[in-house]
Amino acid sequence: MPIFKRRRRSSGEADPIGAFWSWWTESGAAIVADAVARQQPTETSAELTEYLGRIHNDLEWELGPGLHANHVLIVTAAGDPGLRATARRWLRAAPPSDQTWEYADLRRPGPAFTIRFDGLPPIAIDEALVTVEPDAAAIHVGVHHPTFPELPIDVQRRVTFLMLDLVLGEEMVETWVGAIDTLTDVPADVKPIETLLPAVAAFAAEHTLEDGSPAWKMLEGVRDGHRLIATAEYPLRSIRRPHLDTHAAISIGYPVRREDGLPEADMLDELRQFEDHLTDRLGGSGNLLAHETSAGTRVLHYYVDGTTPAGEQLKAAITGWPHGKVTVAVAPDPAWDNVSHLAG
Repeated sequence: MPIFKRRRRSSGEADPIGAFWSWWTESGAAIVADAVARQQPTETSAELTEYLGRIHNDLEWELGPGLHANHVLIVTAAGDPGLRATARRWLRAAPPSDQTWEYADLRRPGPAFTIRFDGLPPIAIDEALVTVEPDAAAIHVGVHHPTFPELPIDVQRRVTFLMLDLVLGEEMVETWVGAIDTLTDVPADVKPIETLLPAVAAFAAEHTLEDGSPAWKMLEGVRDGHRLIATAEYPLRSIRRPHLDTHAAISIGYPVRREDGLPEADMLDELRQFEDHLTDRLGGSGNLLAHETSAGTRVLHYYVDGTTPAGEQLKAAITGWPHGKVTVAVAPDPAWDNVSHLAG
């Protein structure tokens, strides 16, 4: 089982991510690799904890076998949307992988067969049973283990989420799994936990383009008595681009000629051209993830990297629209809560 550590709070630095990688490349990588080779990885736990704690005390880390290197160092937000951007920035600053080390900011599916907590007997993952209930937006999962009736509720929940991370990987859980229930009693229609990965993978394949990129879905509704058309990336989950932690909503006014308040074809073409102009200004610092059109206003939902000037670039780019008022509202939103109503 990999090592999981909760960070200690420590003194701040101007660039704690840079300080971590300086230590790692100068000595840390070799020290940790040597400890792992001697099967004594805990010898380096305190130092790893100290350096990562300077980045944020709630980050978690683990060591394990790599996919393309001997070892992997994983630093994860552990499901906290507010920390995902920090973990991703840590990863983006990492040195290139080599034969010894590779790096990740999300837990991967792993070969671990047991979960261990202090004071408790080992919990065998392959004894778990699951229920699977897909809907249009996600797969809802229930998890039962024979040890659950003997465990405190908070431990049951921790074991449930850890099992799912180990069986599916953190990204697949956050992207495709909806409600997660911890089941003390054995429900009807349960299946072995090893059936979960193929079920979720098949669901993901049905909702992803052939090149692996997210699909887009059109939604229709009514807002304040007016017809509303929305289009959004699907699934709309921040785990896919956790460094885009800032919401930039651009509201564009347009002349209304259609009775339902939507733009006519020529105006829609101009709105799309303006959208392309705004997107081009961002480069790689943000993405358009959704837009809503109703009653003479089109709202573009961009998410940008809050450590870059992307928000200011969008504000500077809105001049020149001749058909109505354009406003920009920029605010931190690491969980993408401002587009949750479009998440499907």
